[in-house]
Amino acid sequence: MQVLELPDDYLSRVEASCRDLTRRYNATYQLQTDAQRSLADKLTSQIGTEDWQGEGYSSADSQRDLSIKFHWGHTHRFGKEFEVPGRMGSRHLKLIAEFTQGFDLPDTQFQNKNILDVGCWTGGTTLTLKMLGAGRIQALEEVRKYAATTQSLCRDVYGFQDVECTPNSLFDFDQGKFDCVYFPGVIYHLSDPVLGLRRLFNRLRDGGDILVESAGIDDPKAICRFDRNTAGEKGDAADLNRGGWNWFMPSAACLAAWMETAGFEEVRSFRAPSGRIYGYGVRKGFKEITRAGLSVPDVE
Repeated sequence: MQVLELPDDYLSRVEASCRDLTRRYNATYQLQTDAQRSLADKLTSQIGTEDWQGEGYSSADSQRDLSIKFHWGHTHRFGKEFEVPGRMGSRHLKLIAEFTQGFDLPDTQFQNKNILDVGCWTGGTTLTLKMLGAGRIQALEEVRKYAATTQSLCRDVYGFQDVECTPNSLFDFDQGKFDCVYFPGVIYHLSDPVLGLRRLFNRLRDGGDILVESAGIDDPKAICRFDRNTAGEKGDAADLNRGGWNWFMPSAACLAAWMETAGFEEVRSFRAPSGRIYGYGVRKGFKEITRAGLSVPDVE
């Protein structure tokens, strides 16, 4: 595994890429018909609504506000006068710029590939991958209302019949083989990051690759910080003022070590100036994983 040193012009290259991606994204996803506008209005009208029963919870206590109250994921411009601000802003586009510039990936990285998009929220990452030429996309989103929104946005509004979004945790999903796994902004929300990576390793074809992004820490050693997945430090439950909640916050070397442990090869990682951690790896073939201490010892 290798922790990369970023080139001096990294930030300027990312900024230029973001400008280009934003222009392309906004031009690609303009609404063309009244029917599209009506569907988009219906989807965005959910913003601010609360629904914990529909998510299968017995109460709203000790649950993420993102699972209970409807928050639009990434900023989306449906038209010149119809822009929906997202909780993550334009991070769906910055992610691509950071990945491609940091790992020097080709423009064809996603083209015609069968992709597993993990943690798609309301569809910003999925639509970005389609804009970049992805073939069939299987999107996963454990929050049911967001999975339904992504499905409708991609299929009904924009007509992508080769996109399917299902309300699954990655720990429950075991169908199909993919050319690429796109896995940003999720791993530090997992109680079992190595097991999660192993599940995704098993979903890749030989030769397939994974792109991982995470919040993290600045340390040269392969260590992580435990942030405690609790409500008490995240805000008032009555106000639903609670964020995504974190478990383990890795250093770049730690993320790379997790990936290598899960079976990936050609593993590279880096810490971006933003503080976010990026990882890239390839499944070259099946590798056995140790069962010692693994929380699910019968995983393939």
